Parts: sequence; C-alpha cells; structure tokens
Amino acid sequence: MPGMTGLDLHRHLIASGERIPTVLITAHPNESTRAGQSGPGIIGYLLKPFGEQDLLDCIRSALPPGRSAGS
Repeated sequence: MPGMTGLDLHRHLIASGERIPTVLITAHPNESTRAGQSGPGIIGYLLKPFGEQDLLDCIRSALPPGRSAGS
C-alpha cells in the first residue's frame, strides 16, 4: 500500500473509533511491525510465506464464539 503500512492503517482505524479484528501480513518484518503485533484488535501476525491453515486459524479467532469460517 503506497504511503501507509498495514499497521498504520490499523492504528488509523482504531483512532477513528473502528474496532475490527486485524491480521498483519508481511514479507518484510521490521521493528515497527514487531512492536505493534500485539496491539488492540490485532489477532494475528503472519510472515510470508505462510500456510493456509495459519491464515484460517487467524480468521477463526476473529469470529464470535460458535461461528465457523464456513457459516
């Protein structure tokens, strides 16, 4: 994303009152993303390449209890 990282976008959403579960995905980890990987609303931090199951696990953790990724 030109001009903004995923972590920047997440922080902007939190600051504007939006609370959405966020999975950070990066091919170029740095201190900024590592430091922010456990912030409010961040449910996962995946390094490329990652497995399909890792992404599915992150998505499932964002769903309300009793819901599955397929329902």
